[in-house]
Amino acid sequence: MNPLSRLFSYILLSISILLSHELPILVLHILLTLLLVLYKRQFWNKWKRQTRPYWIYLPLSGMIFFIISIFISAKPLDAIILDVILATIRLSATVSIMTLYIIESQSHDTLLAVRGVMFSSGIKYQWLDRLLLYLEITIRFFPSIKEHWSLTEKSQKALNIKVQKSTLKRITSIAKSIPDFLIINLQKTESIVQSMLMRGYGNNSRRSVYPHIKFKLFDSMISMATLFFVIGVHNFV
Repeated sequence: MNPLSRLFSYILLSISILLSHELPILVLHILLTLLLVLYKRQFWNKWKRQTRPYWIYLPLSGMIFFIISIFISAKPLDAIILDVILATIRLSATVSIMTLYIIESQSHDTLLAVRGVMFSSGIKYQWLDRLLLYLEITIRFFPSIKEHWSLTEKSQKALNIKVQKSTLKRITSIAKSIPDFLIINLQKTESIVQSMLMRGYGNNSRRSVYPHIKFKLFDSMISMATLFFVIGVHNFV
């Protein structure tokens, strides 16, 4: 499946869940969420690990919302309880689906798919191409910056330099190191720019895409089927 059609389908399902205020429609979406999680069972371990904090946070938020609603809402108690339960279920289902999407997909593939559509359709918006290039470089080099920071902390521990544990002192320590990291990454950026200019970036010829992820007929059918499902459920169920 094309990353764009996957993103479109997951976002539509998430919006549809959030708009499900009637119990039958919400039950249908819960069943669909469970089927989707079961179908993607190869991602169970990552899914459980990443959604575990929300199973505490969402019910706790529901309790806070319930307490506030008792004092400021004119609804009866049973209606408030029902609203809180349904809202918590909707948020839990949305978090489950979007966490599954984040685990399954990769941001770099989505950007490649966008560039593939631009290349196939002949779109030549330079500002959009530069924006996609900026996002690609950010996604590609952010892990190396994070790894560099982790290595710096490990080096401090190896040199027996005391690592601050309190939040305020830790923030202060990090702030002192930010200028050095900025200079290092600016030098890396300059090297990248020089390499891009040597490869001809900015000339009249269009920038190619590799690998070229095509948007096929199957992807269009999946996107349209998801759209019709969401519209049909909210209008005819």
